[in-house]
Amino acid sequence: MRRRANETYGRAKKEPAEENGDDGDDGQFDGGGEFQAAVRIDYNVMRTIALALIVLLLALACGKAKVTNADKPLSVPGEKVYAMHAKIVGRDAAENALTLDHQAIPGYMEAMTMDYSVRGAKIETLPPNGANIDAKLHVTEEKGIWITDVVSK
Repeated sequence: MRRRANETYGRAKKEPAEENGDDGDDGQFDGGGEFQAAVRIDYNVMRTIALALIVLLLALACGKAKVTNADKPLSVPGEKVYAMHAKIVGRDAAENALTLDHQAIPGYMEAMTMDYSVRGAKIETLPPNGANIDAKLHVTEEKGIWITDVVSK
């Protein structure tokens, strides 16, 4: 004895709205189209999650290829350069920066103790803490400040 397919699964004959692709549930998950709607929603959610993961992985990959201060350009267009005379009082290897107790810089700032990122050299190769140095101070409005050409006095 043969049964019709929709009787085999306990379903009644499809309504005309279902035959046209409209399950008549107005977005509610109580009719025959609930699986299709759920798959459609899940596909969009999964696509969004996949895109977010790709962006996250790219961001992490770029973070591993981080450019250190020592590798940045020594100078940039529009900068001002000042001569600096200072004493090294500390260093930060992770930031490639020196803490300097410097004399007044005519036309720019008073004497003070301040941290400066170093470009063009690794701080491990520079004179030891307590050494008096000369350096060039580079100043820009957008790129900040840094020092180069650090030499013992």
